[in-house]
Amino acid sequence: MRKTPSIYARYFGFSEDPFSPTPDPAFLFESKSYSRAIAWMSYAIEQREMGLVIGEVGSGKTLLSRNLVDSLDADKHRIAWLINPQLSPGNFLKEIFSLLFDAKPKFFKRDVLKELGEGLTELYLKDIFPVIIIDEAQSIPSKAVFDEIRLLNNFQTDKQNLVSIILLGQPELEKRLRHPAYRALVQRFRFTTKLEPLNPDETEVYLQHRLETAGYNGQKLFSQEAARQIYALTNGYPRPINHLATLSLMAAMEDDQAQIQPAAVEAASKGILYLSDLKAEKKRK
Repeated sequence: MRKTPSIYARYFGFSEDPFSPTPDPAFLFESKSYSRAIAWMSYAIEQREMGLVIGEVGSGKTLLSRNLVDSLDADKHRIAWLINPQLSPGNFLKEIFSLLFDAKPKFFKRDVLKELGEGLTELYLKDIFPVIIIDEAQSIPSKAVFDEIRLLNNFQTDKQNLVSIILLGQPELEKRLRHPAYRALVQRFRFTTKLEPLNPDETEVYLQHRLETAGYNGQKLFSQEAARQIYALTNGYPRPINHLATLSLMAAMEDDQAQIQPAAVEAASKGILYLSDLKAEKKRK
């Protein structure tokens, strides 16, 4: 069910808000980096393997994971999508069990592991494949939880794993996993890929893509100069782009403008505190 379009959406003739912060797969824009990540994730699941996706804050990891969930055939897969992995090792395993089997796990960890093994084997015999997707994996609190993730990968037959595991996290996760203590886990990743920010041309196409997905079919709404300014202010990260694009549309509406020009983007940028952090980050790079 779609939300009622906002005032600015009605003003410009959208059927819904084109830059909503909600990660809606209908608005997925497959940049080169995104397409690569989707391909690798699909491959890892097909091959019953583990994979790692790294992306900065606002790069679209949650949208990517939601898109993956929606793309999997519900009749052939069981999905455990964990979006808050700040759990103890025992509670982590219980949460995975609950998500996969829609049942209450037993109390003791050894019993939960036994239930998991039996449940995964039963799914294998039914030709149903479980997939575990862990978003915000940088927030996993301890190495002990990562050890449980690695040991889940030990559930296997002679020919294949019984579960596929995809981790998505911020760059600090990659830094953490480079420590020698995580070597046994890292060696099990079939792939590691990074979500890169959009480039200036992709940013312009991205804006148009989201407008058209929201039902817009009028003249070019963001001038090229405005699109380039949005890129410069956001470093090409989708979440800040969406935020700035929304406020730019509102600024243009307030001035009764039919097209977004750099002046509207500049006015809108003053209402987003974290853009100065992105500017400083760009200078550091």
